[in-house]
Amino acid sequence: MKEIFRILITSFFLISCASSCKVENGNYTEKIDNLNINYTVRGKGPIMLIGHPSSGKIGYEMTLKPLEEKFTMVYYDSRGTGKSETPKKIEDYTPANSVKEIELLREKLGAKKIWLFGHSDQSAIALQYTVEYPNNISGIILSGTSYTGSQNESIERRRVSENKRIKESTWFAKVIEDWDYMNANNTTFDKNGNDISTARTKWWTYNEESAQKVIPIVKEITKAGRRKPIGNNYYQETPEERQKYLEFQKKFKDLKTKILIVNGKYDTNNLPEFATELHFSLPNSKLVIIDKAGHFPWIEQSEQTFNEINKWLRE
Repeated sequence: MKEIFRILITSFFLISCASSCKVENGNYTEKIDNLNINYTVRGKGPIMLIGHPSSGKIGYEMTLKPLEEKFTMVYYDSRGTGKSETPKKIEDYTPANSVKEIELLREKLGAKKIWLFGHSDQSAIALQYTVEYPNNISGIILSGTSYTGSQNESIERRRVSENKRIKESTWFAKVIEDWDYMNANNTTFDKNGNDISTARTKWWTYNEESAQKVIPIVKEITKAGRRKPIGNNYYQETPEERQKYLEFQKKFKDLKTKILIVNGKYDTNNLPEFATELHFSLPNSKLVIIDKAGHFPWIEQSEQTFNEINKWLRE
């Protein structure tokens, strides 16, 4: 029986891999939506795309290597990030264009179906892609995500989450204190001359130990280049764009795609209750909450997170 199961699983991956096996490992720059988009291919198996609209690919290249044993990982710099070309208009940074970017990249790779890894803002883009192109997707892994509310609701969720963590953790209370001091005094040093420049990054993590795993990655992302401004303007989601996404959420109940949601229990921006709400809105999803992790569970608690991913893939 186990042998039959193994053959079935292998057959499934080979079918998914039919076109992806032609993609050779290496670094490429291709014209996607009239922009030069840079991407790196590593690993073997069915194609999985991963990038981020504001931070590009380098952070994932550095931290998702275990997935290269099962997937042909395509790490891409979204428009205006890293080595990819910056568009001419700020409107070209909209989520709709990010979805279009994925689809055109899929076509360029010659893949009939793809997998997606969607982290943080990219999780919404991955879900929107799945709603628009359900026949082109084999599965999704989401992290640092939740069921989305209005912009005002998001602000309130963050306030409540911050206050809760301040009461629970003296370490996190100090992170907030340092971040507030940085903003009030336009500095990266506290009154005693201590460097507090990493407070913004720490806000996203569980504790000092897990923060120290994330901080070097964030520094590399900054070095590689975050999403560039256009005409001194940075892209900001408008209320209209948020409303468009809320309409997409109403369609989640019809998705048949298998989805894994793996979130940190202490993700200040995505509380477990809202990750759970997202899970219940997706019929074929599984939710895993990783203890002692914030917004980056696969970095903060790497072994546990990848064990859960592998378990889900076996299921």
